[in-house]
Amino acid sequence: MESVNKKVILIALIMAVLSTFLVYVYIRNATTKPEARRYVYVYVASDTLPPKHKISEKDIKQVKVTPEYVNSNAIQNKADIIGKSLKDRIIEGEQILRDRLVEENNLLMAFNIPEGKRAVSIDVTEQTEVANHIRPGDFVDVIATFQKEEMDDKEKKYIILGVTSTVIQNAQILALGQEQVVGEEKMKELPKTVTLAVTPQEAEKLVFSSEFGTIRLALRPAGDDKITNSPGVIRNDVTPARGVTILSK
Repeated sequence: MESVNKKVILIALIMAVLSTFLVYVYIRNATTKPEARRYVYVYVASDTLPPKHKISEKDIKQVKVTPEYVNSNAIQNKADIIGKSLKDRIIEGEQILRDRLVEENNLLMAFNIPEGKRAVSIDVTEQTEVANHIRPGDFVDVIATFQKEEMDDKEKKYIILGVTSTVIQNAQILALGQEQVVGEEKMKELPKTVTLAVTPQEAEKLVFSSEFGTIRLALRPAGDDKITNSPGVIRNDVTPARGVTILSK
């Protein structure tokens, strides 16, 4: 009988210890705080942005997301975004991705052409290009000289006097040769071509002048965008014809 009582007491002790342990585990789990969620900060578009748009601070905002929602190509440093241009459209709330941006120095020509303009290249010499003082971003006037022409029909002979005229004003220089940004070393080299931003109508005048006349570029002072009216000049406007002898046939 005494042996049975000992077994009962032992079992009771074991059950008490087990109960105590289970109560401890329950209390510990109930009071342990859940693990804090980790967040990562990324930049997203604050509005829908069009292609070729140059990003400013107001175009982006910083948001926090959990790591699984961060694109592997997302940019987390604001300095790597501001001033860059977009390759294509970005919608509001979309993360700013590195491969969607273009470095200013690596912009394709199409990104640099102002709205409503066209890029047209012309051959240049040192005289044409103002002794190599022109740089991308400068503004110039295009002056064309056309030589005298003679035309005959059955009854009359026509003489079209030579003329020099400003055919385009305030055209922006987009590139010298293939360079849209010219470093110090390139500044010493005379480019073979100059690319200007002109309207479609100006593009026709520029091509015509290049094909049938002689072109000079006149560099404008920084900030001067005034348009002047000039009919052009012929020889008599420069110097009167003197010492001309008229011989009869």
